[in-house]
Amino acid sequence: MLLDRAAALATKINTYQKLKNTADEADLFGTRAKQFESASLLMKGLRETLSALADAGVPVDFEPGDGLGYAEKARMLREAIKEDPAKVNDPPFDIKHAFVDRLNGIVSAGHKAASAAWSAYVDKRAAFGADDVLSALGQVPQFRVSVARIRQIRIDVAAFGAGLPADPKGAITSLDTLVEQHETAWKSLAATDIPPSVVTFIRAAASSDALLTAYTSEVQTWLEGHKLLDAFRIKLR
Repeated sequence: MLLDRAAALATKINTYQKLKNTADEADLFGTRAKQFESASLLMKGLRETLSALADAGVPVDFEPGDGLGYAEKARMLREAIKEDPAKVNDPPFDIKHAFVDRLNGIVSAGHKAASAAWSAYVDKRAAFGADDVLSALGQVPQFRVSVARIRQIRIDVAAFGAGLPADPKGAITSLDTLVEQHETAWKSLAATDIPPSVVTFIRAAASSDALLTAYTSEVQTWLEGHKLLDAFRIKLR
């Protein structure tokens, strides 16, 4: 009787150990699956971001370090698991440090490059010139409303560079609209009691298109009278 009980207990212990080993293996498989899924989703997100920017005409200068090497590691791992699924827990290389962590590093670098490219694009679109002229005009009561409108447009344009847009093409369309509004605001800059030659000169100077011949005595007199002469500079093209 005692031997029978011992044998039964040994069977239960053996069964338990097998179940425990199976559970441990399942946990390891689950851990690997989460690692691969996370890396895969991150890589997919980066690819979509880079593609969306390229389609919108904003190329990103980014080349993943040793991309072919990691592709070869993925192929090696796939073949090993295909031959023996248990290899997922006994891989030919350190999956976390030599593979997953490196892929995550590529994703991080890719997003940084994408953000830099987008920010540079917005900065280029927001290159409306120095604010000196605008600040000076803001001191003239007749121009304050127009200046406030122009300032707000510049703020709105610059805000696009704060982060990567979910829809680059849509963001660029909005930027196009704002830039057109900015140009219109400058062209419509006027005041009934200010000489037309002064308004024309200021508009041209704001976009760096003013010719020296446009700097007439009438313009000089008006600028001096309003203490705005120091807001303008002469530059060679």
